[in-house]
Amino acid sequence: MQQTNIPTSQQIKTGFSSYIKALRLIWANHLVRYLLIPAILNIIVVVAFIFSGIGIGDWINGIIERSTENMNSWIHAGMVAIKIILPIIFFALFIFIGGTIVNILMSPIYTLLSEKTETILTGKEFPFDMKQTFRDVWRAIRIAIRNTAKQLILIALCLLLNFIPVVGSVVSIILIFIINAYYFGYGFMDYTYERWRMSPKESRKETHKIKFIAFANGAVYSLPLYLICGSFIAAFIGGVSTVAATISQITLKDSSK
Repeated sequence: MQQTNIPTSQQIKTGFSSYIKALRLIWANHLVRYLLIPAILNIIVVVAFIFSGIGIGDWINGIIERSTENMNSWIHAGMVAIKIILPIIFFALFIFIGGTIVNILMSPIYTLLSEKTETILTGKEFPFDMKQTFRDVWRAIRIAIRNTAKQLILIALCLLLNFIPVVGSVVSIILIFIINAYYFGYGFMDYTYERWRMSPKESRKETHKIKFIAFANGAVYSLPLYLICGSFIAAFIGGVSTVAATISQITLKDSSK
């Protein structure tokens, strides 16, 4: 169990400083290859999204062609617009949820990366167990889906603030960033809590105790997602975030003994 009386400033400092330690650990222990896998997955997912938009656009246009006897210029223009706009919509959708999808797909790699980090820091070995690995990955996927559902609900509520001119929009953006940062950070920290055999409920309670570390950890990952192609940048950061979260947790665990 973690300490419960850590000052907010110290938590934030620990969360951000762990990234510097994470980069050093990754480079010194030849773990860079694990950062390339999510970038490749990102490319695969975005291509899948765009081609899905193209495919659905062709399907809709096919229905229009079969059901329309006289193809006038307006209908033809509408079909062209569908063919152009749908891939753009699907790409925009990827920007919003692409990071979450990649995190879910990367659960096995992030689980392994967190495990390797703890082995490097503590010397403790974790024998490979296929059944346990599947349980770990399934748990990570469940938590990612649950966190995403919570994020979307809270974000939808925050968007209502946009009805308040200027101030509401600014507050909405800030709150959405905080929500995303916390839940992403929580997800990265759960890889370690699962390995320490905490239940999902215990993991939530422990994360809440050090919520500002979770926020700092997730903030670094979340910030690029606000950029046009930020999910590609975040893909490289995801592995670093996992290592940084593990370093923070082990540091707190050692200091509490």
